Amino acid sequence: MSEITLNLKMTCANGFLNTRDDPGTLGVAMTGKVASGGAQTIATNATLINMGSVATAGYAFMRNVSTANYMEIGTGTGTSFVAFSKLSFGEAQIVRLGTNAPSAKADTAAGTLQYTILSA
Repeated sequence: MSEITLNLKMTCANGFLNTRDDPGTLGVAMTGKVASGGAQTIATNATLINMGSVATAGYAFMRNVSTANYMEIGTGTGTSFVAFSKLSFGEAQIVRLGTNAPSAKADTAAGTLQYTILSA
């Protein structure tokens, strides 16, 4: 059974570069019945994203709702932070998390991350 439905499509038209990836609608199973999310202020030092009662992370939606500056999503805090994605202001992503302790770091000023994390 597919409790999660993803609609994916990416197109690019830039000069001679024209590409399109459109796997359509994907159904993904979800064994847990818990989610966490909301809006979290992300500082310029890496901080953990609030997982709430999600013990095992699955798919996550994240959007940088700041009006300026990018933020990075990754693992670790402080000097051990390692980014695995970058969101410019206004950008969003859907990703299957490979960590139960995701963290984020804002560029030059604190920003707001809108997010939903589903249990696996």
